Amino acid sequence: MPLQLTIVTPSGVRYDGPVERVVVPGAEGDFGVLPGHERFLSPVRIGELQLETGGSNGSWAAVSEGFAEVSGDKVVLMVDSCEFAADIDAARAERARARAERELERLKQSKNDETMFKLEEAALHRALIRLQVSKRGI
Repeated sequence: MPLQLTIVTPSGVRYDGPVERVVVPGAEGDFGVLPGHERFLSPVRIGELQLETGGSNGSWAAVSEGFAEVSGDKVVLMVDSCEFAADIDAARAERARARAERELERLKQSKNDETMFKLEEAALHRALIRLQVSKRGI
């Protein structure tokens, strides 16, 4: 019996369907969920999400921060963003990486805006994950 996976972002539902297994980038490390898993709630970090369907390695997605709720045969991910490998524009992700690196260098020089530095670090991390995931779709 498969898991029912629902991925919700502020833009709406990105995925709603059965999977054999899902590997989620949890705040304390990646965790896999199979049917019948114990119920729990976990923060999700920026990272790669793996969906296994029909005996294959399935598909990959880049996800950002949020939460995962696991209950038996149902998994709900509520994340800020979710992009599947086939949907990622690698050139755009590369431009985002370069922009974030430039901005981080500028902020290092100014040494006065820690909040902006953390935001740019997260932007860089998202861009790098998107680039990794885009290569998995090839």
